[in-house]
Amino acid sequence: MTLEQQRAAMAFDHLKTVAEKDRKVYGAMALKLPALIRSAGLCQALHFVKSRRKDPLNNLLDHLGGQLTRVDSNITSMDSLCEQAREADVAGYVWLTREALASVTWYGRLARSEWGIDPSDDSGDAGSGDEKKS
Repeated sequence: MTLEQQRAAMAFDHLKTVAEKDRKVYGAMALKLPALIRSAGLCQALHFVKSRRKDPLNNLLDHLGGQLTRVDSNITSMDSLCEQAREADVAGYVWLTREALASVTWYGRLARSEWGIDPSDDSGDAGSGDEKKS
């Protein structure tokens, strides 16, 4: 299996464990997280998602941490992923960012294809919290 196939297979296995009631929030953030990482940086993006204090989002970060165990054996969960992002040297941070982007992209792709999640749907409260509800 190629590295991309491994990422996809693990993401697919992780998505199968997400409760149906959590799919909208999980999937919306999975679709938005790559752009958030690119604009804010990995560490800030991870801590933003963690600050939302929602189980589906914590689950997404735990899943991403599981993916990144392959890159760094110290990463096993959301907390260890955030810690490694905070403490990595520049080269490690760049590598971790690239791996996180490559991995989280699969979660978004699969959320869209398997669950029909629409990336423009903000009703899952995956945004910054500043959106106005009408």
